Amino acid sequence: MNEKHCKASVTNVEYSIYRPAGNDTAFVYGLEYTQKQRKKINDLIMAKHSNVEQVGFIELNHKPELQMAGGEFCGNATRSAATIYLNGKSGNLQMFVNSKDLINAGVDEEGKAWCEIPLYHGDDVITEKEPGIFIVKMNGMVTVVIQDEIAKKYLINKKDLKAMGMHYIHKYHLEYSEAVGVMFCEKEKGVIKINPIVWVKEIHTLFYETACGSGTTATCIVEAYLKNESVKIDVLQPSGLIITADIIYKEGNFEKATILGNVETDGKKYSIELEEEKTMMARRIKAITPDKIKDFIKAYKVFCNPPYCEDWTDDLIKEEYEELTKYGHVYGYYIGDECIGTVTFRKMLLKDRHPVHYDNPEKTAYLADITVLQEFRGKGIGTELMKYAIEVMKEDGYERVYMKTLEIGKSMSYNIAVKLGFKLLEGVSSVDKMRRLQKERKEEDLKIYLDKEL
Repeated sequence: MNEKHCKASVTNVEYSIYRPAGNDTAFVYGLEYTQKQRKKINDLIMAKHSNVEQVGFIELNHKPELQMAGGEFCGNATRSAATIYLNGKSGNLQMFVNSKDLINAGVDEEGKAWCEIPLYHGDDVITEKEPGIFIVKMNGMVTVVIQDEIAKKYLINKKDLKAMGMHYIHKYHLEYSEAVGVMFCEKEKGVIKINPIVWVKEIHTLFYETACGSGTTATCIVEAYLKNESVKIDVLQPSGLIITADIIYKEGNFEKATILGNVETDGKKYSIELEEEKTMMARRIKAITPDKIKDFIKAYKVFCNPPYCEDWTDDLIKEEYEELTKYGHVYGYYIGDECIGTVTFRKMLLKDRHPVHYDNPEKTAYLADITVLQEFRGKGIGTELMKYAIEVMKEDGYERVYMKTLEIGKSMSYNIAVKLGFKLLEGVSSVDKMRRLQKERKEEDLKIYLDKEL
């Protein structure tokens, strides 16, 4: 890279610790960190506090938002964040979690915090892999639920549970998921108790957690499935505290899941120092030429990761590049010599089967994709790329632009587009058949459409 100069940079990072059902969670104040910085902060906090099992990032002078260090969905962290945003008072709110899911959450009149769990709505929400062993899919989390009759042989020596948890993650090929929980269930005086092993891919953490909201939900989803009815169950956590899961199950469909429980805090503010070598490098957006196609391939492979998990080979990406450059533009966002994001657009083609219709299709551009490498997200790079593309479209004589994306709450580009003036096309959607890296993922994606006058 062409570095202008380097200097040491020290940032004072402030945070508080909350205990949702005993599941110690650190909340860092500030959303501006890159994924690489979040990973480093996560590790520093866990080194300082051996009791902390997960780290989230919030911003109080901001609309309610939570970003987990590993990008995983965490029910306990979400309802704790609701407590923070509501200052412990009863009330309801909506919160963006990991820039994907818009979650309903709040605090009830008794001071207990709750949140809805983002459900997966494919045909394979729940799969019985073996007698007494189920896989439950939720957005941002996959959980293996091992019922008490099977789990009891593993619970004789709980020191081995983490190893057994990883055994099942590998056995069912779940390593590519954002986060995986393995719930070893038992019964105590007729009450279900879970022993949660949770692995988060992005930050490489493996915990025998003191409590797990998502694991509680998955365990109760299995109960609803087996009973073929809605359930509301108090689930005992390793901490000795209760999380209540309320599962609405009707006519074979899981319609809603909510968890509720106590959240405590010591009321203290903590801080650590984040020391980095700060590199000042030239930043620019420029066309990706054929001799730089490897830059496009690297950036485009973000679609191989969750929530997309699409099967993109180098050859398929090259074909995509050739079509885009033939009928439109491919731009890269460069820091020094490294391409860390892309934006692409082209004219409408006859082969497009998009459910949108315009009087002057030759004056309408199709915004194809925006990519930003995971470790550079949250810094406004996607917004810069979309703004740049819009200016080029105007110069090319386009009068309108449209785009398609995943459902609301699942896409980074949706939030950027709305911020830049795109409007949702009500009632316009399509179902795209995708190639998947994971065989158990459904092949179809529901896509929504937005457009903007230039």
